[in-house]
Amino acid sequence: MKRFLIGLIGLCYAGVSWAGPLPDNMYFRAMHDEMQRSLANLHLKDHPRPYYMYYLVREVHSVVVKANMGTLAPALYDENELGSLSAEVFVSVGSDKQDGLGFSDVQRNSWEYLSTQIPYGFPSPGYDGLRQTLWQLTDKAYLQAADLYKKKKVYKQKKNIHDTLPDVVPEKPGYFVEPIPPFAWPDIAQLQKQVREISALGKTQPFVESFDVELEVRQQDFYYLNSRGAVAQYTKPHARAEVSVVFRQPDGKTAKSSTVIWLKDVSAAQLDYARNKAQDFLNRVRQAYGAPSATAYIGPVLLKPQAAARMIKQAVLNDLENSKPWLLSYADDDDEAGKLYKKQHVRVSTDLLTLYDRPLARQFEGITLLKFAPLDKEGVAAQNLTLIQNGRVQDFPLTQRPLTKNHHSNGHAYLDTVNGPREGLTNVFVEPKEQLTDEQMEEKLLARCRELGLEYGYILYGADPSGDLGLERIYTSDGRKETVLNLKWDGNFFTQRDLRGVLAVGGERQLSYNWRGPVVVTPSVLMEEVELVPQEHKAHRQPFIPKPKM
Repeated sequence: MKRFLIGLIGLCYAGVSWAGPLPDNMYFRAMHDEMQRSLANLHLKDHPRPYYMYYLVREVHSVVVKANMGTLAPALYDENELGSLSAEVFVSVGSDKQDGLGFSDVQRNSWEYLSTQIPYGFPSPGYDGLRQTLWQLTDKAYLQAADLYKKKKVYKQKKNIHDTLPDVVPEKPGYFVEPIPPFAWPDIAQLQKQVREISALGKTQPFVESFDVELEVRQQDFYYLNSRGAVAQYTKPHARAEVSVVFRQPDGKTAKSSTVIWLKDVSAAQLDYARNKAQDFLNRVRQAYGAPSATAYIGPVLLKPQAAARMIKQAVLNDLENSKPWLLSYADDDDEAGKLYKKQHVRVSTDLLTLYDRPLARQFEGITLLKFAPLDKEGVAAQNLTLIQNGRVQDFPLTQRPLTKNHHSNGHAYLDTVNGPREGLTNVFVEPKEQLTDEQMEEKLLARCRELGLEYGYILYGADPSGDLGLERIYTSDGRKETVLNLKWDGNFFTQRDLRGVLAVGGERQLSYNWRGPVVVTPSVLMEEVELVPQEHKAHRQPFIPKPKM
């Protein structure tokens, strides 16, 4: 199969002209042929024909190597298989003026995602297997779209809703095609050796009962085609190490924690980096072993990048997404709609930071950004956005569902909801107004605590709201630090009010991943006031005999 050649694939369905030549491979041949056939022939009596659809095929190649306390786990790879293949299908009926978009008659967590894994067989499903899967998904998606279109029409009549805006404002179809390199198999023996040695670090601490290390090398290839003429073909390789620990405190209570170490690749230098980060993680475990329990606290807290990313997501990013509310048959309001879509140019944040959304960013310091998206799920070319500047909302993620007259999509439609693409963010970069070092951020924390007459402040490292393994007390008298336990963020939720109370932003920026929702690249954030409250942990039964010596 010549996966790198770009060529035309015959005649297209009447009325559809592609934004550029289709890549000459089985993925686009199967998608093109089945889309052409479905648009021409798919029809259910008393329902409109499909007028729009997209296909997305994702091929994933991965190697996963695991070990626990120096012992390798069974292999999770097979060099005789090409990988895994999945397909996603979306269909709309009606017209741009009125279709089923923007309406839901089911609770959020009860929908069925129109995506499926494709059996690989040996060596691959091939053109016929892929077309078979696309045909089955298209049939199912059309039935769902036709039903939704009918229900939405009845709902609008019942509620006497007469829209002046169309349901969809089409944009120029996007085009992004790059060669897809073959998956480069890593040196499995070397990965096994490294994972076994890193996991064996857990044996150095007698209170550690499990120290699990998982190393993954992955390449995701994307093939996208829609009936408006949009075409995309691109790849996203990445590597990561995940370290998980279970340890027992002196009082018998067990604790669990984990960390993900994102890597540029699996070169010797990067594997050494993973080992050092795993050792740092184990050091934090050692500090947490037997650490004192803390009492309630209200005051300044320095959020290190992982904790800062969680705060920013909760305080403002969630309210920037889902810009246009949906019609819901089961509720008066769409509680998942962004709360800021009517507050453009309104102050919602401190002016000490600027937020950008950059879907076209592929890497941060050599690490692949998993939300890279040259085209969105509607096939519109993605645009970089300035979300917040000088404390005020500037841009929103927009799709082809119009908010106002003269509406234009900025390429931020993502399928993370029940009945179609919705407004979402990708790679969010937090830029501080003033470049400060980590040491200067701690000095500002101590200075503010002294002004308030506090004996100490807190530094929160992790995104876990419980704070365990990531909460340090820092004393105003001498800057001494100690790990403390059993404090958590009160309410486990930040708001825009908290973001307006930021005292400083700066220090080394880090990457925070979230499988659902945007990636965030942020430095530390010093909060004026965070409430930390005690939490109780249940005691676990201790083993009848001690852990075996290793």
